[in-house]
Order: sequence, then C-alpha cells, then structure tokens
Amino acid sequence: MSWKKALALVATVLVLVLLSVVWWVSRYDFNRLKPLVIEQVRAATGRDMTIAGDLRFKIGLSPTLVAGPIALGNAAWGSQPDMVTVQALELQISLLALLSKEVVIRHLLLTKPVVLVEEKADGRRNNWQFEEASGQQPSGPQTVSGGYDVQLHEVEIRDGTLRYRNDRTGKSTRLDIAKLTLERQGGAFPLEMAMEAAYDRKTFSLEGGIGLLHDLLDPGKDWAFELAVKADQTDLTIAGRLQTQPGEKPRRLEAKVTGSRLDVRPWLTDASGDSPTPQATNRVFPTTPLPFGVLRDMDLQVELDIQQLLTPRIALQQIRAPIKIQDGRLEAGPARATAGGGDFQAHLQIDAHAKPPKIKNNLKIDQMNAELMLKQLGLSDIMEGVLDFQAELEGQGQSVAELMGSLNGHATLISGKGRLGKLFFGLFDEGLARQLITLLNPLQKHSGTTPIECLVIRFDSTNGLAQLSHLIWVTPDAVVVGGGHIDLGTEKIDIGIQPTPRQGKISLGALTKPFRMGGTLAAPALRIDATATAMIAGRIAGGLLFGPVGIALAFSDMVGTEGGNPCLAAVKAAEKGVAPEEKGFLENLGDKLRFWRSE
Repeated sequence: MSWKKALALVATVLVLVLLSVVWWVSRYDFNRLKPLVIEQVRAATGRDMTIAGDLRFKIGLSPTLVAGPIALGNAAWGSQPDMVTVQALELQISLLALLSKEVVIRHLLLTKPVVLVEEKADGRRNNWQFEEASGQQPSGPQTVSGGYDVQLHEVEIRDGTLRYRNDRTGKSTRLDIAKLTLERQGGAFPLEMAMEAAYDRKTFSLEGGIGLLHDLLDPGKDWAFELAVKADQTDLTIAGRLQTQPGEKPRRLEAKVTGSRLDVRPWLTDASGDSPTPQATNRVFPTTPLPFGVLRDMDLQVELDIQQLLTPRIALQQIRAPIKIQDGRLEAGPARATAGGGDFQAHLQIDAHAKPPKIKNNLKIDQMNAELMLKQLGLSDIMEGVLDFQAELEGQGQSVAELMGSLNGHATLISGKGRLGKLFFGLFDEGLARQLITLLNPLQKHSGTTPIECLVIRFDSTNGLAQLSHLIWVTPDAVVVGGGHIDLGTEKIDIGIQPTPRQGKISLGALTKPFRMGGTLAAPALRIDATATAMIAGRIAGGLLFGPVGIALAFSDMVGTEGGNPCLAAVKAAEKGVAPEEKGFLENLGDKLRFWRSE
C-alpha cells in the first residue's frame, strides 16, 4: 500500500471517528449532568443551585455547552432568595486539547448575571462566607478527576449587575456591567481587562492589565494592575500593586494616579434611588457616624499627579499630593496646586485610633481669582474678585456634627475689589437674599450685581463656639461691620451687623439701624435690631472687628484723604488675630465721622 493510500485511509478513519463523536454528542442527554453539578455545588458551598431549561451542546471545532437560567441560593438570613442568577451560560471547549488531557475553556460567556453581596446586620458575616467550604482554591491550574488540567482563556460578561447591600444601614449600591472581558496574555499582567460599566447610573470604562483573579483573592500573594479610567470629564491612569506584609497585617496598596482630569462631582451624589430617603432635619451638619473604622483596616500609599481636579466647591490645577493610610491614621498632603491662578496648599490628618477620632486640617489659598475658578466648574454670575483664605482647624468626634461642635482654630477670608452676581444671592432663601441686597447696597444704585471694594472675615473657634472676631464689608455705597458668634454645636447664630452709608459727612444719628442675624445655619433670619442704637452697634463692631486698632482708627486714617481704604487696618488685624478690645472706642470715634469720597 502506497503512503498516499495509507494517509487517505487514516484521514477517513479520523473523519468517521469525529462524525461518530458528533453524532453521539448530538444525541446525548446532557441533562443527566444536572444532578452531579448541583450536588458538587452544594458540597462546596452548602447552598442549593437550580438549573432551569435544558443543557444544550452546539457542535463545531470548538463545541459550546449552553445552560440557563441558573440560580445559586442565598444565605438563610439574606434579603433575597438567590445570591447569583445567570440568564445564560456558554462554555466553549477545545476538542484537540482533550487529547492532551487538558480541559481548555476558550471562552466563557455569562449573559445577564446578577450577583448580590450582602453584609449581615451584625457586621460579622456576608453571604459569600459559606457554611461548608471545600478549602482554598489552588493557585495553579485546577485539576479534575482523571488527571485533566482546566484552563480558562477568556471570560465575557454581558449586561451584568453587581449589587451590594448593608443590612445594618439599609444602604444599597449597584454596579451595572454593560460588557466585561478578561483574556489571558503574557507579560507583567497575565490578564487583559476591558470593561464598560455604570456605578449607581454613572458610566465609566476600565482598560488595561491586571494580575490573576485568584492572586487578588489570596492574601499571601502580590497583585499588580495598570488601568486607564475614563468617565464623564475624567481621564486617568492608575498603576500599582497590592503587596503582602508580614504577620497579620493587611496587604499594602501602593499606587500612582496620573492623568489630565478627575471630576469627582458626579460621584459625590447618591443617584441609586435604592438607599432609604434621609429624614428631614433642621441641621446642616450630619449626625451620621463617619466610617473611621475603614482606616483601621487599610494600609495605603498613593501619589496624585493630576492636571485638573474638579470638586463641588473648588477647581484645582496641577495638583500633586501624597496620601498615606497606616495604623488607623490618614495623612493627605502636604498638597500643592493652583486655584484660579493662585497658590493652593492643604494638609489633612485623621487619627481614627483617637477617642473620639481626631481631624486636623490646614488650608491656605493665596490670590485666587474667584471668577476664573468658578468658570472652570461651569459656574458664572456668582462672584468676581481675588481671594485669600487661610484656615487652621481641628476637632474630635464620630460625626460631622460632633467634629464641628468641638472645633478649635481659626479661618480668615480676605477679598479685594470684585462683585457679587445674581446667583450668589440665589444661594440664600428669597427673603434673606432681599435683605442682604438691601444691607450691602442700601442706596439701590446697582441692580443685578453688587460691587464690593473689600471683604475681611475672621472666625476664631474654641470648643465649637466660633467667634466672628473680624468683619468688614465695603461696597461703593456702604460699609458693613459686625461681630458675634455661631455655636457650631447647636448651629445657632447670634451676629450683630452695622451698615453705614458712604455719602459725605453724616452724624451718628444718621447712621442706619443695626441688624441682627439669628436663627440657625439651616434657617438663618436677618432682622432690624430695634433694641440697639447705631452707636452701640458701632461699639460692638469696634471691639470685635479691630481690637486695639478700633474702628475709629480705620476711618481716621482717611480723614482728608481721597480713595482711602478701611480694609487695610482690618486685614492687618485679621492676619495678626488681634484679640477684641473696646477701650478708648468712644473717645477715638468722636461725635462725627467723615467718610471718604465715593467714586
């Protein structure tokens, strides 16, 4: 027999064998495997599995096993009967690999899987802690009976959902996965990842390389990653590694975050609709306990190098900051950035081991153009002017309310020439907004906007009692001075305000009546203080505003001088933190004040 005939005979035999296998597979009832699979899952997890519908087999060079719907039962205490549901599962297997005693799953497709992660109310268990465990998963390729190695090359998820629920707080969040692919590759990152998803309806995408998933779940192994993150106005690269540590310490996360833009505003709002609606409250500072316990279980070192950071309150450029969490202590900073063209410096420290937890924050902003910064946030017609701000504050407590109620330190705001737009007053209640416009612009010369020539404010807080130790607000039409305090514990306001028109020579009797701001931070109220005369209000302001400088000194410097600025003395006093002093006020004030000429 020639070699050609022998080769043809062998090929014919192989084809007949393959056709026989195909014929047998096509007629085999794979539903017979259901009880075996269900029993194996029950033995490994202690949970019941249901496989609805028939197990089907698609014939081809890489045959595909199709199953579904599939459900895995939840813990007995869980809120839902199933912890995992999958509408359809497809396993594509390599036939040729079987000849080498390898089960090579070329492609695993999960369609509409829903995974529930639930934390018990006592905080000690979650529904993924099984009562009967078969032991740790092997770190290498898994082996089944008969000596077959199982290898998984690619996983694809379509229209999946991951839900997290905390039974103690009732809070629920969800991750909707439009598409996720994980594919084996060589190099430093064994898996190539691509995902399009939405967290609480906020879309984002991840793409890059990661370590093996069983290395991520194994606390004794390092796990590396390098991912590009894209979302609405966010474009970042996050690269780093989870590193093992000796003893019982948690793995340490070291990472570097770089990119052109990070917009955290969409992520600071709760759009899930699944969490309980907060009850109405008459307080500004929340009483909900802060999650300080998270810091005690973390070990982290992150370097930020971002071109633009957008937050609800401020836009920062060229921000560079180290963030460290270790032994229950967080330190963010010293951070450097620019804000509205000015210099920004910040340093935040949190000690979760202190009883109660302690927070210390230092913040300094020099020469920030408010209009430029607000435009970067997409806001306009609120405020114009160049601002300086400095704060050194610290407090202790389990919640924001407790922290503010124990606050110590000071904060100073200084602004030069600028204006307040319509939207600035729109931040207040309509009635209060009208009163503020009248207070700052008593002669009603300007409509729509209120020009300001300078603004100086300083608060000094002791154990939650914030003393308004310096206040002067100068507009082309009026000078507003004031003093008083805010009890940050009760949120009650008690501030006296004295507006004075800037128009030629006037006597004390012509001074406008003083105002008093009362109420609370959640519901402030501004009214005319009929019990106080302009002289009394001026005396209060003189002592609280300028201390030994005195309001008279601020104005007497401008006698006979055009274009004088009463803010100069206020700025110097605020920067020095001058203590209140009323001595000599009446003598320095005199019977009449001559105001500088209006432009």
